[in-house]
Amino acid sequence: GKAIFIIVGINAGIAAWTEHKAGDALEALSKMTQASIYVVRDGKEVKVDVPDIVKGDLVVLGTGDVVPADLRLVEAEDIKVAEMALTGEPDDVAKTWKMKPKKEGEPEKLTPENCCFSGCSVTNGKGKGIVIATGMGTRIGRIAQLIAGDNGGKQKKKCGCLPDMSANATPLQNSLEKLGGRIGIMAIGVCVVIFIIGVAMDRTDPSNPDSPAWLYMILIAVTLAVAAIPEGIPLCVTISLSIGCKDMVSKNVLVRKLAAVETLGSASVICSDKTGTLTEGKMTMVNMYAGGVDYTVEGKGFDPTVGKIKNAKTGAEATQELSVKSALLSAVLCCNTTLSKVKDPETGEEKWEPKGNSSEAPIIVAARKIGFSEDVAKEYPRELEIPFSSSRKMMLTVASMAGRSELCPGVMSFPAGTKH
Repeated sequence: GKAIFIIVGINAGIAAWTEHKAGDALEALSKMTQASIYVVRDGKEVKVDVPDIVKGDLVVLGTGDVVPADLRLVEAEDIKVAEMALTGEPDDVAKTWKMKPKKEGEPEKLTPENCCFSGCSVTNGKGKGIVIATGMGTRIGRIAQLIAGDNGGKQKKKCGCLPDMSANATPLQNSLEKLGGRIGIMAIGVCVVIFIIGVAMDRTDPSNPDSPAWLYMILIAVTLAVAAIPEGIPLCVTISLSIGCKDMVSKNVLVRKLAAVETLGSASVICSDKTGTLTEGKMTMVNMYAGGVDYTVEGKGFDPTVGKIKNAKTGAEATQELSVKSALLSAVLCCNTTLSKVKDPETGEEKWEPKGNSSEAPIIVAARKIGFSEDVAKEYPRELEIPFSSSRKMMLTVASMAGRSELCPGVMSFPAGTKH
């Protein structure tokens, strides 16, 4: 009994320790890749985690964002949403904030034009929407409930109270369960046969000849049954999987469940989301082409104080060249993204963080590297904007140049009377 207890304790300890280490690492990764979105609270745009969004929040959407909840639009500027995850339609769907009256006899639309739904990505334009449903109350949440089945995804039970994990069992677990069942049946059969033979032969306890034979043979049969059960198999399997898990960690692979090591060894193709999973989801400008010349952009991340722009051939610094300043200023005037320092609430450290479209952030960072200020776009009042379109593959803005004789100091001059 003591030996069995020790083996079970060692088995549970190894499994718990290994899974705990992987769990800590995965938790750290999940904090790095926690999905977040900008919402308007107290009249200011703030970045919040998606799980913290509640009904009534005003969510700010831009190109590249994933809709965090079901929204009713109150502002929309040429916004289009990919609803493939919800409806299966491959084409982007144009959205508007306007309410269109339903015509008589017209069937109700699955996805109204003034609503954006959780899980869909914004492919064009920008807008704002009020949250009307979150979590399992969203359209995609209802679909998940239907997939979960009649019990709504609740854990099934067997024998009244024990959880039924058969649906999630790995091939190794199924094989061990079958092996255990077969050994158990054989052990019971052998014990029954020995019990019958012993009683028939009137085998009694040598230390107590007066005791009945059936009582002695019951003790013998139970002893044989316990001895026949291989208590060491779970320990051997756990140690083997732990060794495999350790080898995978050395190759930067985190395994939370030991049983997954065996299952992963049977996989030939692994499909994974790239952005935010294999990468950080941060785009960085490394090269630019302006005025017929190639330039390299140094630095990583969103810190504009690290790295400079240099000529790709000569290696000379090119931060004040006419073509570089003209190209980056024109690009900045077509961006709605801002770059500022924010304080990490957990570590207290300040870091640079863009607010807006992720594809515009590298342009803003590169412009700040050559000396453009944070408010440079405000110095050129925007009079017209045509948002980026996947069909045009460009964004167009018209900025006021009234009172200026040149685009910016040290750059090309304007003819007299230039207004835009």
